[in-house]
Amino acid sequence: MAITKPAGSWIYEDLFSLPDDGRRYEIIEGELCEMPSPTSAHGVTIRNLMFLLGPVIEMLRGWLLTAPLDVFFPGADPVQPDIVVLLPDSNASLVVRGIEGPPDLLVEVLSPSNRGRDLLTKRALYARAGVREYWIVDPMSRTIEVLTLDRDAFHTAQVAAGQDTVVSPLLGGMAFPLATVFARLDEIEDEASL
Repeated sequence: MAITKPAGSWIYEDLFSLPDDGRRYEIIEGELCEMPSPTSAHGVTIRNLMFLLGPVIEMLRGWLLTAPLDVFFPGADPVQPDIVVLLPDSNASLVVRGIEGPPDLLVEVLSPSNRGRDLLTKRALYARAGVREYWIVDPMSRTIEVLTLDRDAFHTAQVAAGQDTVVSPLLGGMAFPLATVFARLDEIEDEASL
């Protein structure tokens, strides 16, 4: 049975009326968005980022969390960023149902199914909400764009490619070689060659 609702009227509670079929959803500005399963490259990239960020966030006494985790703030009811960072002075709170308020750092790893949403829709949504830093990680092009908040808009602090070192202004200038984010991706078999 299909559930229909007027455009822009979806809310968190509506998720509980959907069939329990293993699909994941986000609600952005009242629109229901299905989240297909990520690729192997997506998973390996997130694993690598968690290994890199973990010691730094632990030292700062913050929280480092991964999807699936619901994040709620105006316009997001909820979203599920790939990686969420809360620092001790955060405007967000860790609560039973997920995160309430804008996290300090959000990381989205691009997949073919989510590119447009992460590059455009979520970028604008996260800036309006007050997320202090946003990373757009692209395993296909092997780049990371680090965006920092200035008033209510993101500005590019860095686009790291090739042999660059990625630097996070928010995390006290934390720096790491870009290649470590995409380590072992070459070991994943290309479907086109099968």
